[in-house]
Amino acid sequence: MSTNRKLHTIRTSYLYQAKHLNDSFLNLGYKYKGKIIENGTSPELRANPLQIPMINTLEVMLNFILENAKTVKKWFAIAIDKNSTNVI
Repeated sequence: MSTNRKLHTIRTSYLYQAKHLNDSFLNLGYKYKGKIIENGTSPELRANPLQIPMINTLEVMLNFILENAKTVKKWFAIAIDKNSTNVI
């Protein structure tokens, strides 16, 4: 049996995983941080300066929820390392 066939069964070393933990991967999806409400609502909503602090608070809350959803997604994904920060 060729060694190329067995490569999918070999787990990468922990040293390799630690060195390449924060590699930048391409095509990870939409960069939503700081733009969720901006891209999802009308500019009229942000026209009132009294509402801007509330909108910014909602933006922070939505980012927090999405980041925690990614953490839960990693907990239940058996093929993803738990320390990976590159989960969509």
